Amino acid sequence: MREEGMSGFKDYPKMGRHYKLGKVLLSREAIQKRIVELSVEIRKAYRKKPFLVLGLLNGSLFFVADLLRNLPIRTEVEFLQLKSYSGTSSRGYVQGLELIDKKKIASKNILVIDDILDSGLTLSAVKEALYKAGASAVEFCVLLKKKKKEQLPIEPRWVGFEIPDEFVVGYGLDFEGMFRGLKSIHSFSTLGKEDEKKEEGSLP
Repeated sequence: MREEGMSGFKDYPKMGRHYKLGKVLLSREAIQKRIVELSVEIRKAYRKKPFLVLGLLNGSLFFVADLLRNLPIRTEVEFLQLKSYSGTSSRGYVQGLELIDKKKIASKNILVIDDILDSGLTLSAVKEALYKAGASAVEFCVLLKKKKKEQLPIEPRWVGFEIPDEFVVGYGLDFEGMFRGLKSIHSFSTLGKEDEKKEEGSLP
């Protein structure tokens, strides 16, 4: 789920033209190829033990769906909607952990799937909450991991791609609820008024 790093967008109108969809960082083809590779590794890791997939909404929706198509059909799936920011500013804490159903978690091997590891705030909080709920083991699979120094010490067992420390959208990742439906993952930036005047065309 989206965490930190959004404060730079707070002065821009949600539906205005003060933003720019940048270059493609990861194509649809590259994403799907990596998902198949991840699924092979996950199936091997859990071949002798049942596990429950816990998808963190909203950002992981497409990632979870595509990954599940390559996992055993009996894989149990649950979702948890979390928030670690308000608008475009980080809250500094994770909201929604109280919704974890202990009856579904207790004594199970949990594979948490998320879209992006940014500050590590969300995954660290989720890990602690799941163990408190009685999980037998907790592992993480993230599509993206940002290369940044200021990150809590949590290492997902499976990482799709490492990316630069920049804002990205597409394939479930959003800016103010927009751009989730892009099939590829793009860099994303805002424009000053002078830059905006120079831009030809507009976003769809």
